[in-house]
Amino acid sequence: MSVPYHKELFNNGKIKLMANFSNIKNDIANENICLHLYAVDSNGIPVFTEKLAIDEVRELYNHLDSISVIKDGNIKSSKFIETSDEIGLLLGQLKEGDLQTILSLLEKFKSEEKIRGLLDSLSSLEIENLHGAYHHKLIKTEINNLEKLIELEEKGNIIDEIKLFNELKKYNARQSEKIFQNWIESNLWIFGVDYIKKHDVRKIALFSEGDLLMESVDGYLDLIELKRPKHSILKLDKSHNCYYPHPDLSIVIGQSLFYLQKLEEYKLNIEKEYKIKVIMPRIKIIVGRNKEFNEEQRDGLRMLNSKLNSIQVITYDDLVIFGKLLLRHYEN
Repeated sequence: MSVPYHKELFNNGKIKLMANFSNIKNDIANENICLHLYAVDSNGIPVFTEKLAIDEVRELYNHLDSISVIKDGNIKSSKFIETSDEIGLLLGQLKEGDLQTILSLLEKFKSEEKIRGLLDSLSSLEIENLHGAYHHKLIKTEINNLEKLIELEEKGNIIDEIKLFNELKKYNARQSEKIFQNWIESNLWIFGVDYIKKHDVRKIALFSEGDLLMESVDGYLDLIELKRPKHSILKLDKSHNCYYPHPDLSIVIGQSLFYLQKLEEYKLNIEKEYKIKVIMPRIKIIVGRNKEFNEEQRDGLRMLNSKLNSIQVITYDDLVIFGKLLLRHYEN
């Protein structure tokens, strides 16, 4: 352990609580750094000791960072409240002159009632703007995460490298497609108002676990088929100077046509079991990238989508673009 990083946290004369960092050399720390917490009694006899690795330290920090301290220079400046993104944004939008009002209001509500109580009581706030601010923050964070996932998929081994990013660990999986499925399932807003509910494909057993069975706003069944951003979409036919579906995409289209056939065959069973209508189901294929497409390639993808019956090809770059359009909406 390191003497310069030794700190006494608590001492009541009977018990002394200490903290210390180890594996720091020449004031430089790496991923091997550890935090040691230990207590001794008045005679110096150890009471307990615990060592936290860097990941555990980060987890502790993130937890403590979710606790907000309201400071307004008076006797209540150290009042703690459990925060969520919504409460954090409410507090962030308020001017300093409102802090005393906030403190008095928070004392009236139980933890689970804080959001509702604040919104009901602070009638002078622009609630719509606060709602927009919350969703703007959420969408901006998740679009950044999607762009990082795409970059990892393109440049390296995403299954291993995703573990190096704390903000991406929640999407971790053993397969690349599952990683992107986890992001999609956490951010269904990316499809706008098209869908209101996701059904469990494993219960229906007609599809793979990489598929998303979605219920549209008007109560009909659609399917989202997820493939990797690495997959190619179009291939150039040099003899005719035109583009046609790449084998990567052709396989997915063939699989989607098979699903459409199965949906028709099991239509009555699905409708009865899941109380959802199966009439002209649509399949969205999320695959590949088109950010670097030239005009002819963009035209080729447009024509392909126009000719596919009940199937739409959407790229991961399209998802990013739609997310950024939503950001502009909330900024307005």
